Amino acid sequence: MKRIGNLYENIYDFKNIASAFNEVCTNTKNKHKVGRFREYKIIYIARIYGILKNRNYVPGKYNVFTIYEPKERRIISQNMQDKIVNHLVARHILYPAILPCLLDVNVASRKGLRNK
Repeated sequence: MKRIGNLYENIYDFKNIASAFNEVCTNTKNKHKVGRFREYKIIYIARIYGILKNRNYVPGKYNVFTIYEPKERRIISQNMQDKIVNHLVARHILYPAILPCLLDVNVASRKGLRNK
């Protein structure tokens, strides 16, 4: 298998962090949390940039809560910073490393490919 280098540097690029930030904010249902996060967007992006550049990232605690509609379910979610880092790792490390190894006929969840 061919080795791909310098993938980590793509994670702490400001454009990539901002893109992941916007994607996470769009897909998060807790609008109060998103509103507070967007209010201090530059501060959060700068914090994530510094943590990743210095390689000091430590995952935070999970948010655990229960909802009762339509039935009782236990929900476990990550905080916003961890969601952004997960998006960065998936987009800029996992996808470039894994996608070349996949078959072209399996395109169900891959962006930019259509079934021929």
